[in-house]
Amino acid sequence: MRRTRIVEVLNSEQIGARYTVMGWVRTRRDSKGGFSFVEVNDGSCLSGLQIIADQGLANYEGEVLKLQTGCSIQAVGTLSESPGKGQKVELKAESIQVMGWADPDVYPLQKKRHSFEFLRTIAHLRPRTNTFGAVARVRNAMAHAIHTFFQERGFIYLHTPIITGSDCEGAGEMFKVTTFDLNRAPEKDGEIDFSRDFFGAAANLTVSGQLEA
Repeated sequence: MRRTRIVEVLNSEQIGARYTVMGWVRTRRDSKGGFSFVEVNDGSCLSGLQIIADQGLANYEGEVLKLQTGCSIQAVGTLSESPGKGQKVELKAESIQVMGWADPDVYPLQKKRHSFEFLRTIAHLRPRTNTFGAVARVRNAMAHAIHTFFQERGFIYLHTPIITGSDCEGAGEMFKVTTFDLNRAPEKDGEIDFSRDFFGAAANLTVSGQLEA
């Protein structure tokens, strides 16, 4: 079956339809009744999809009960109305396949809230948090609105040149960029002392860019 994004499943009204979803486990709660609640998110929306995993699954004891935050899984199941609070629908799993494990002893993201200071140390995982996911969506909506406004009025989006320290194919020899007033630049051994410049000693810079119509 074709994989369906979780945002589409949550907005679906096709109760009884079968879906295949993939994503990362956020939480797992086990019931004494012989089943588990597994919340999965794939980044397509802030909300996660609740998956009901029954003990009748072939890998329930060996894998489902070992799922931790950060594990990646693929689940196939049937959509049903949820009797619980917090979600309208849930997926009753017919099968759950573990695509990748996450060691809880070393995986840095947990169910609790994390400080921004801590998240700065794991920048590659920040998009999996609700805070950064919300910020990205707000910025996306604002950028889309701005581009739409100008595109509908006949403007084009121009990528202006970017100053970079990459000296590709000798392009850095074309010119130099400095914050010095060259009439009063500091000198050392009879030459301008670029080590005191904002850009540092490597003041040879390149301009790159492109134009999009």
